[in-house]
Amino acid sequence: MSRRLLVVIFGPLLAIIALTALTVGLLQTAQVDELELVESVLGSGPLPAWLVTAYNYAELPLRLAFVVVIFFLAWLVTRISGRLAGLALRLARYETPPVARFSRIAPPGDNQSAILENRATPSAQARRSQTVQLLLASFINFIAFIVAFILAAGQFVSLVNLAVVSTIVANAFGFAARDYIGDFLNGISNIFENRFDVGDNVSIFRVGDSLEGTVERVTVRTLTIRTRAGELIVVPQGEVRILRNYSRGSFTGTHVVALVAPADLPQALAVLLALADEAVTLLPDLLEPWKVVGEDGQLGAAAELHIHARARYGRGAELRLRIMTLVAERLAAAGVGLAG
Repeated sequence: MSRRLLVVIFGPLLAIIALTALTVGLLQTAQVDELELVESVLGSGPLPAWLVTAYNYAELPLRLAFVVVIFFLAWLVTRISGRLAGLALRLARYETPPVARFSRIAPPGDNQSAILENRATPSAQARRSQTVQLLLASFINFIAFIVAFILAAGQFVSLVNLAVVSTIVANAFGFAARDYIGDFLNGISNIFENRFDVGDNVSIFRVGDSLEGTVERVTVRTLTIRTRAGELIVVPQGEVRILRNYSRGSFTGTHVVALVAPADLPQALAVLLALADEAVTLLPDLLEPWKVVGEDGQLGAAAELHIHARARYGRGAELRLRIMTLVAERLAAAGVGLAG
């Protein structure tokens, strides 16, 4: 009962003080003359002059109260920034594009044929929407506190002087932290463009080398990748410029090279072409008959036959070994030896 009584008594009083502090603070930020404002409302006379004199005594406490109120309002914005971000995305009708995952499916009673089924991944879409919403919420929080800081600083410093100092500080900070800022901007671009997601197998081309692995974590500034050797590497988003995503699209490409003697080339080619259609039924991860090509067109001690195949998503490395085993067995059965 006592708490309710205190709220009833002091609640309106605190509200009046907060509104008064907001009014005073905004007037100070706008550099409005108090006497002219009071005289424009009440007219000239002793009362406006007395009010201005009384205001001079309460001006500093009201400014301090304004600083407290404005940062409290910024804190309230951070508490509901997630909802505000979700509302903004709904109003903008933002929808993340579905990531297509394809798999090879054999219809009942037909083991010879295969079709592709387009399966969207709702979990990936949900993660993408959540990432964009968190990013937008963080931006709202940043703007709320920046506005609160500017309004609070305007109580004690002229906005013109504050603008000059802010420009100098921003230029110095931007020059010193240009790489850090570039990582943030590139991270925002990568997230909104939906270039990769957690769990994707990617290859990043950097100056001097390339990095390949599975994405384990994505933030606005960094990208965490687990390599095939088990190493955990954190890559700044600013370095993610040329990226190959093996997890997007309808298949994973795989490549096998068979070296045969030039004299055995016609027979080896006939064996591989005949085996291409049969391999679809023998290898479940093979989506379609492979293609046999000669990339360099050179003949020498050994002729190169390149086998290009489309594997089910994520099974390229395993299919490569199975193709190598199958090709070696069939060539050996046909009496074609592999050149060393």
